[in-house]
Amino acid sequence: MTSPHNPTVTYFVRPKRAEELKQPQFLYWLDKQELHEFKNYSHFTDPSSILSSSYDYILITIDAKCVQSEEGEELVKIIGQAARDKTTKVIIGSVFLGARDWILEKSGLPDNQVTSAGLGIVAYPGKTANLPVHPPADSDLVKKADVAYVDSMGNGFILEDYVPSISSSFSKLYNACEVSNCVIWSSTQCALNIFPLVAVFIGLELLGWPKIKDIDTESEVWSLTIAAAKEVQMLDVCGEAGTQTAQATSESTFVQMFAYLEEKLRPLDFQAFNQFHHGGKVVEQDRIHIERCISQGVAEGKPMSALKTLLQSINH
Repeated sequence: MTSPHNPTVTYFVRPKRAEELKQPQFLYWLDKQELHEFKNYSHFTDPSSILSSSYDYILITIDAKCVQSEEGEELVKIIGQAARDKTTKVIIGSVFLGARDWILEKSGLPDNQVTSAGLGIVAYPGKTANLPVHPPADSDLVKKADVAYVDSMGNGFILEDYVPSISSSFSKLYNACEVSNCVIWSSTQCALNIFPLVAVFIGLELLGWPKIKDIDTESEVWSLTIAAAKEVQMLDVCGEAGTQTAQATSESTFVQMFAYLEEKLRPLDFQAFNQFHHGGKVVEQDRIHIERCISQGVAEGKPMSALKTLLQSINH
């Protein structure tokens, strides 16, 4: 159903979302201050509908909690049926340690049909989220947008290199759009760049989501947060580079990183987005990820004491 020149996009959505998708969706590109209408798609609400069609790619974008629920697991099994013995490639975008292995197990698909991915685009529902934006973004247009987004990092879509044939073909398809860029990272690079940040978001939540410049790097909470992030960096999944990075990580490392991102992602309000997204929308996914990091660390013979304490602090 997909060709590099005229891709066909089909969404599987819950029934309550179907009514919204009957209307064109409006996308506001914050860094370009452009509002675009998106209507070249179809949708269905019955997961078994997927069995009657053929797809080049199936992207799983629901969060870790939903995908591992009874309903989510059943969906993954249906995806496995739909893709089995076909050329269909499955890309898992849910963020949690071991996501690809979990999908392989539940779908029953072979190793060469499944890879992992993540979004470098930062996006949120403009109409409902009510997040502040900086000039020159037009706040009135943001409020008209089903999705407001920033794509200024050069990595709008990030594919892991588990299956080179998927990485090559999908990145070629994505990059044909010429308005965003798909990059290919190693699984180690993805883990090291993404996984420790979840610990940092918990620390920021404990601190009440302060502005980046107001983070007290000498506070006990921040010291605990950095110790926890370093424990994640030292997991085997982050490789030798993770150990080296942990040795170089200090209380100022993530503050400097976030200050850079805050500037790079303008006119998005980066910290307001973090509070909305990691403090609310995907908070349960983040907790699942941290629990998995703790379990994995313990299995590797590491105490993970800081990460355990950080998680206990936010759960009480």
